[in-house]
Amino acid sequence: MAAYPGTSQSDFIASIRRALGRPGPDAVEPVFPRASDGLEELEARAVEASHRLKESRGELVSRLAETAALRGWQVHRVSRAEAAVGVVVDVASSVGAQRIARSAQDVFSEVPVDEALGNAGLEVAAAVMGDVRDRDQVRQDIIRADLGITGVDYAVAETGSVVVVPRAGLSRLVSLVPPVHVALVRPRDVVESLDDVFLLRRLEYFQNGGDMGSYLNFITGPSRTADIEQTIVIGVHGPKEVHMVLLDEE
Repeated sequence: MAAYPGTSQSDFIASIRRALGRPGPDAVEPVFPRASDGLEELEARAVEASHRLKESRGELVSRLAETAALRGWQVHRVSRAEAAVGVVVDVASSVGAQRIARSAQDVFSEVPVDEALGNAGLEVAAAVMGDVRDRDQVRQDIIRADLGITGVDYAVAETGSVVVVPRAGLSRLVSLVPPVHVALVRPRDVVESLDDVFLLRRLEYFQNGGDMGSYLNFITGPSRTADIEQTIVIGVHGPKEVHMVLLDEE
C-alpha cells in the first residue's frame, strides 16, 4: 500500500522538538503525565519535578524574565514585596488608571496593594461576591476598571506565559477586560515548561476528586490577533498592555 503523502508523524514531532529547542525523545524522560498514571505515580513524578524546580529556581526566574520580555510583557524584577507594591502604584499612575480591579488570591496577603493604591486616590475593587455585591456588580466593577491585577498559579519559563486557574474570587475577566493587566509572580510560581503545568494539574485533578475546573487561562504577552487582513493588532481580545511584577526572593 502506498504511503500517504505529507510529513510523517515522527518527522512532524521531531520538527516541533527542534523548534522548541528540546532534545530528542531518548535523551530525557518527559515529565508530561501518561494517561495511565495513577495517583501514586503522579505524586512521585511531582516530587521529582518539585526538587528539580527548587534547585534551578534562580535560573528559571531569570529565564522567565527574559522570555516574557520577548513575548511583550513589561517585566519588573523586584526583591521585596514593598518594592512590588511600589511598582503596581507606579504602573497605575503611568497609565492614568482611576479604577482598579483585582482578584482575591493569596498573593495579595504578601503583596498588599489596596492601601497603597487607596492612598494614591485610586478606587480598588476585589472580585469577591458577598452580602452586598452580587455577580453582576462584580462584573460591572471589572468592566469599569482601567487596570486589572492578578496573581498567577504558574509562570512558565519556557514560553514566558502565566497560567491562571479558575477558583472563587478569581474572575478571568480581571485579566481579560481591563486594558492593562498586572500579574504578580512569586518564585514558587515559576515552572520550567508546560509539561510541569500539566503534570501538576493532573495531580490536582486526582487529589480534588476529578474536578479540573472549567478552563485554564494562558497569558503570553498582550492580546494579539491577525483576523483582519492578516495584520497584527494589539489589544482586541484582551489587554493591550501587560506588566509582570516578578519577585526574585521570598
